[in-house]
Amino acid sequence: GDGYPLCVDLPEKMFLRKGAKYRLLGASHMPELMEDNPAFRNHSRLKKFVLNSFSSLKALLCNVDANGNCQYKNSVVLEESLSCMADECQADTLRVVEVGDGIHYEYIRPPCVELVFYPDAKKIQMPKNLEGALDSSCANPLLPYASEACCQSQSDTVANRFTDYLYDQERVSFFTASDRCTKMGRTSCDFISIRDIGDHMKGYHWTAVNCAIRVKVNGAGQVALVYEPDVYETLHPHIRSDNQNFFKVFWDGDFPKTNEGDTAGNACGNNACENLPDGGGCLCDTVTTTSQAFNEMPSSASEVLSKLTIGAYDISAYDKSTYPDMIAASNENGVTAYFTVSKNIFDTDTVFEVFDEYGRLHRLKNRIERVQIEGASEYAFRNAPSFMSVLNTEADARDAYYETEAALDHYFHHQNTAPFMAYRLIQKFTTSNPKPRYVKAVATAFREGSYQGIGSGEYGDLGATIAAVLLDPEARSVNLEADPFNGNLREPILRLMALMRGMELQRSEGQAVVKLNDLDTRIGQMAHSFPTVFGFILPEYMPDGRPGDASLVGPETMIMDMPKVVSLLNGMFSLVKYGLCRCRGGLGSDWTNCNEGDYSRAAAYLSYSRPYDGKKSLEDQADEVVSELSTILTSGRLGSENKRIIKDAYIEKLNNTETTDAAGAAMRVAQQLMLTTPEFATTNIVKKTGSLRKKPDPPQASGASYRAIVYVLFGGGCDSYNMLVPHTCGANQTDMYTDEYAVVRDVIALAKEDLLMLNGPIENQVCETFGVHPELGSVQELFNQGDLLFFANTGVLTKPTDKENYWRDTVAQLFAHNFMQRAAQRIDPLKAEDGTGVLGRIRDALTRKGLNAGAYSIDTNSISLIGEPGVTPTPVIISNSGATQFNEAPSSASMNDEISLINGETLTESGVFADWYSDVLLKSLGNNQLLVETLEGMETATEFPTSHLGRQLEMVAKMINSRGARGTDADLFFLSTGGWDTHSQVIMAQNTLFAGVDASFKAFADEMKAMNVWDSVTLIETSDFARTLTPNGNEGSDHAWGGNYIMMGGSVVGGQIVGKYPDAIKEGSPLNIGRGRIIPTSSWESVFLPIAEWAGVDASEFDYICPNRGNFPDSSFFVAADLLEIST
Repeated sequence: GDGYPLCVDLPEKMFLRKGAKYRLLGASHMPELMEDNPAFRNHSRLKKFVLNSFSSLKALLCNVDANGNCQYKNSVVLEESLSCMADECQADTLRVVEVGDGIHYEYIRPPCVELVFYPDAKKIQMPKNLEGALDSSCANPLLPYASEACCQSQSDTVANRFTDYLYDQERVSFFTASDRCTKMGRTSCDFISIRDIGDHMKGYHWTAVNCAIRVKVNGAGQVALVYEPDVYETLHPHIRSDNQNFFKVFWDGDFPKTNEGDTAGNACGNNACENLPDGGGCLCDTVTTTSQAFNEMPSSASEVLSKLTIGAYDISAYDKSTYPDMIAASNENGVTAYFTVSKNIFDTDTVFEVFDEYGRLHRLKNRIERVQIEGASEYAFRNAPSFMSVLNTEADARDAYYETEAALDHYFHHQNTAPFMAYRLIQKFTTSNPKPRYVKAVATAFREGSYQGIGSGEYGDLGATIAAVLLDPEARSVNLEADPFNGNLREPILRLMALMRGMELQRSEGQAVVKLNDLDTRIGQMAHSFPTVFGFILPEYMPDGRPGDASLVGPETMIMDMPKVVSLLNGMFSLVKYGLCRCRGGLGSDWTNCNEGDYSRAAAYLSYSRPYDGKKSLEDQADEVVSELSTILTSGRLGSENKRIIKDAYIEKLNNTETTDAAGAAMRVAQQLMLTTPEFATTNIVKKTGSLRKKPDPPQASGASYRAIVYVLFGGGCDSYNMLVPHTCGANQTDMYTDEYAVVRDVIALAKEDLLMLNGPIENQVCETFGVHPELGSVQELFNQGDLLFFANTGVLTKPTDKENYWRDTVAQLFAHNFMQRAAQRIDPLKAEDGTGVLGRIRDALTRKGLNAGAYSIDTNSISLIGEPGVTPTPVIISNSGATQFNEAPSSASMNDEISLINGETLTESGVFADWYSDVLLKSLGNNQLLVETLEGMETATEFPTSHLGRQLEMVAKMINSRGARGTDADLFFLSTGGWDTHSQVIMAQNTLFAGVDASFKAFADEMKAMNVWDSVTLIETSDFARTLTPNGNEGSDHAWGGNYIMMGGSVVGGQIVGKYPDAIKEGSPLNIGRGRIIPTSSWESVFLPIAEWAGVDASEFDYICPNRGNFPDSSFFVAADLLEIST
């Protein structure tokens, strides 16, 4: 809200002033950006605001044509202020006006903000409702936020509306309300009811009762608003003294804080404030102050922008008497000043006009608004602006739009936006790792709106920005193309589009559109089908191999896993051979006869062809075809050796094809081989050694006892304080459910009687008995059987911390999905083993011990499985449906050999992304074939749910069953299931989510028992973070920190809760940093070290597994044997 005018400062009768906006509603009299009770829609005696026939506003809205007919515009903005006519002169504001002929316009007040704290507040109240409650609040008497209520005397409790009120749902200021009552010979009063008003017409009405606006301060210095009328019956939770909606303010220095658990406490501002019980913080009275920032002309525009935050409306919209010296305003140093008294007499109403570095005009008042703690003025903070009214009736869509636009405008003009956009666009168009000079050049073009004469000169001009991206020397230099660290991997969908465009895709007759089927799941991308808010790929993703060794990011490598590699190539091969259809992994929707070269029933086909008439030599024909394919598909990057391999394959197919279309068959072979080249898949130059890549040795088990770790991520942030809930506490214990959990969770608390009881007593916890979510019946059973335990209040930590120091003690970017997920998978906050994950390091340690350990991610890539380069092979990503045969019906018997040759070993000066692609391609094809053979015909004894998690766990079960064929001593699996980002309706969402989890976990446990490997498997569940204990306005919860997590398996010493479940969770408690964000007391290190020890990792490797463990005292770690049965 900084830079926007205060609503109290808008010109009187803003609806007639320059800049006022009206929006056409047509025949409807119901506002769309403000909310009226739906009962008004058909109200038979509705009192409307009908514009007078002589009204200048009516004439403007009517917009009469030469024939005297109104030509109503969709929206009308007043270009100059108008004089009032009739009832317009009596109105404080308007909602909807009737122009004539039943046509209505909605008045849209300009964007403005309210200060959260203001003086002289008055109580407003709704008449008693059917339930007998008087809904009260407080409001700024200067703003039109309620109607009048006039009584015979102050002691009267039955009031009347003003006889001549202007329209239903009219809002007036307190002073207008008082004047109307005076005209009736009555007075404003603290009424209970209002005569002759239906329930839908009640709304808020002014009273004469004063209000105190107080502030509640928590241990982090955040504040919550507290309204206290002198007399009231009912207040909404968001303004009561138990309000938990804390927000950040900017204190001048220290702030009031309690002494409880805080060595820096000051007795709530040296007893100026009330010390709330149960760690609730300090409740203080407030005083608002207004002062001026400048007593003389500022030295520069930047000084104005740095010191002033309160905006001003267009000076020309005010009466001339308001700013009499407007014409003679001072203009110095890029600053224009407008004075209310006389020239160069500065006061708090002086307005400065300046332009910022982006050319935006700012009007700012010479005013500083602060809030002091009454009785302790040394504690003060800047008064916060807000678009949205605290009043629930006035918080409307209009102001929500204004606030959204302001936020977007702030982000758009943020100093980081230009380099951010530059870096991302460069990554998309030219290279994944641009040099700083390149980023700066593109960012400058974005800021200045111009590049080499291209662009409008306006900030954010994308034409200029893209010109800089594509025309910069780093994008066009031939020398840089040869840089092995330049360039990128092309995204799967771009490779597919390049094939369709370059090979001239044509729709078959009768096909209206070309429809590609399930691309998002099959190749990892589909237009307008992002899997998460972060898109398909993470721009900071760093792959293994040569790019990772060079600390290069490769965003597109994130979605190049085995299933997608196979699916993309199968899909493109099918398009080449059969046209767009479903044949052999095709990406179309319908089946055809699946005869190569027959496109008669395909939805579309590649029409590019180069017939051979025998007039030129085969060598010349092949050279011409392959060179043209290289130009079209690889921009001419195809190396000489790969060109030779494809030429030879083309000639061989042309020579050995009996059909009349031998050239077409040869072309299809050449096209398919071209699609496998690193030059097509990347923008690198490839330099080869001439040797094949070394095939990995077939795995051999050592004979050691098998171990499997299954890591399940609940992606999005699981609200785990509704997964594990305190139930019954001992006589000497706090009643955590009633006094803490139910109070804090409020509308998103689970009913105590619905909880599923865990066997107790639970030792070393705040309560003897806990319950789990009612949909977690199998989890309850596994816990009670001793096969499942909970980790309490666990999460990402750099070292032990508290609420005063967590922000400086914690390296991870808290509360952000991608950073917190990555931190939970890496468990290396200080990056001692950068680029690796905790499961990958466990695998490294097992490998160094002589064991063969596999690493598999189901459906997705994960940093958790990445180990140290050169120690263990790349993790394998498989689909939840298993492995699909690659190139089931090859166009040439030698195609697989030719693909191996095309993707052979490269020299060190060859492009690193091309090398990575070839390595991953061949490993994917090899691993895929092994899995096809291993998993063929394999079934589970247990029927798994068809949910995404159920299918993933079923595939894990099959993989465990194939351990003998794969020759493995240990396996590490990563799974992820989404939907946990429950910002709204968390109770409803979790009923579905937990039911799915419970069924999937039960099926997996049953299958492991049926396979007799339950004792050899440990499943650990994690999430990004827990969620706020306090609900938001949508009955959901938001991003938080420490949470509760599950570990289960036959070796798990279950039936216990380890770690420390918080013994206080209300606002102000030692671990609550605000809104129920709880600081973890157990780190991920304390969870995974025992798992590593159980898997067979030697103690000498513990510092490698958890490089940050030295930051924690020994007492922070669990004894492995207390959690898992460790084999000797």
